[in-house]
Amino acid sequence: MTAVTEKYPGWADENRSHWVMIPSIIFTVVCPLLFGLRLWARKTTTGIDMGDWIGVAALVFALITNFLFFGMVRHGFGKHFDAIPYEDSKPALFLWWFGQATYKVSLHLTKVSLLLLYMRIFSHVVWFRRSAVALIVFLVAYMIASSIAGLAQCTPVQLSWDKKVTGKCVDLYVLFNCNGIVSMVTDVIVLVLPFPLIYGLNLPRAQKFALVPVFGLGTIIVVASTLRVYSLITGTTRDSDRTYDILGTLWTIIEYNLALICASLPSVRVLLVKALPKYFRSSAARSEGKSGRSGASHVRTWPSKVAMSGDGWSRVGNDGVHMSNLRKGRKGETDSQEVILEQVKVVKQPDRSDEEEDLDIEMGGIKKTIRYDVEFESIRKSHG
Repeated sequence: MTAVTEKYPGWADENRSHWVMIPSIIFTVVCPLLFGLRLWARKTTTGIDMGDWIGVAALVFALITNFLFFGMVRHGFGKHFDAIPYEDSKPALFLWWFGQATYKVSLHLTKVSLLLLYMRIFSHVVWFRRSAVALIVFLVAYMIASSIAGLAQCTPVQLSWDKKVTGKCVDLYVLFNCNGIVSMVTDVIVLVLPFPLIYGLNLPRAQKFALVPVFGLGTIIVVASTLRVYSLITGTTRDSDRTYDILGTLWTIIEYNLALICASLPSVRVLLVKALPKYFRSSAARSEGKSGRSGASHVRTWPSKVAMSGDGWSRVGNDGVHMSNLRKGRKGETDSQEVILEQVKVVKQPDRSDEEEDLDIEMGGIKKTIRYDVEFESIRKSHG
C-alpha cells in the first residue's frame, strides 16, 4: 500500500461519500416500491403493456447503477483520488466507468416508457403520436451511441480504470458536458410535449390541478438535469478530482431515480383511492359533477323522455337521445369521454343519493363525462 502525503492537515480524511450513499439508499428502497405499485395497479385495471415492461428494464438498470455506487464508495469514492490506494482506485474507477452506461440506459428507457404512456393516452392525436415516435427513435439511438462512446472513452479500454496503463482517452470534460446537455434538452421535450393537448382541454380548474403532482415532479427532474449540467460546466475542469468533485454525480443519481418515480405516479394513485377513498377522493370529479349541475360548458345534458316496450327502449319526444346510443364511445369519438394520464374507472359511491351522486376517478387521471337526464314511462298496449 502506497503512503499518502497530505496536502494540508485533514486532507486525506475529507470524504463526500454521503453525497452518493444517502440518495442511493433512499431511491433503492423507494423506486422498487412505487414501481411495484404501478405494476399492480396496471395489472388490476388496464393491464400491463410494453411501456410497463420497458419501465421494468429501466428500474433494473437503475438498481444496478445504485449498487455500483455502493461498491464505489466501499473502494474510496468520495475521497480525494490521490488519497485512495491504488488497490482501491482500480475497482472504484472500474465501477464508475461501467456505471456511466447503466445510468444512460436507465434514464433513456424511463423516458421511452413515459412517452409510450403519453402515446396510449393521446393515441388519437396524429401529430403527437408522430412526434413521440420520432423522439423515442432518437432516445434509443442516442442511448446506444452514448453508452458505447462512454465505454470506449480510452484506448486501451483498461486505461479507463487503471491509470498505470499507457494510452489515450477522449476529452472527458467535453464528453460529459455534451451528454448532460442532450439529457437536459430531452427532459424538457418529454415534459412539455403533452402540454398543448392538456392546455386545450375544456376542463374545470380542479381537474387540471390533478395533473400537478405528475408534471410538477417532471419539472423537478428538469431542474435536477439542469443543475447537473451547471455543476459539470462550472464545478469541474479537465483536472478535477473525479472521485472527490462529485456534485454532478449527486444530481445524476437524483435525475434517473426521480424519472422512475415520475413514470410511476399516474398509476399508483388508483391504489391510494381504493385503500383510502375518503382521503383520496377525486376533488376533480366532484367539481365536475357540481359544475355539470350548474350548466358548465364542459358537461352536456340531454333531457329525454323514453318509453319501454317489449322490444326494449325507444325515444318519446323530439329533443331526446335514443337509449341505444348510451354505450361506450366508438373509436375516434371524444365527446363521450376524455381521459388524461391514465385510463380511468368510474364508480358510484353507495352511500350517496341519486341526486347528489358524484363520480370518483380511480385511476389517477381526469375523465370528462356526459350526464343524461332521462324520464321514462311504460307503454301499455291497447286492447280493442
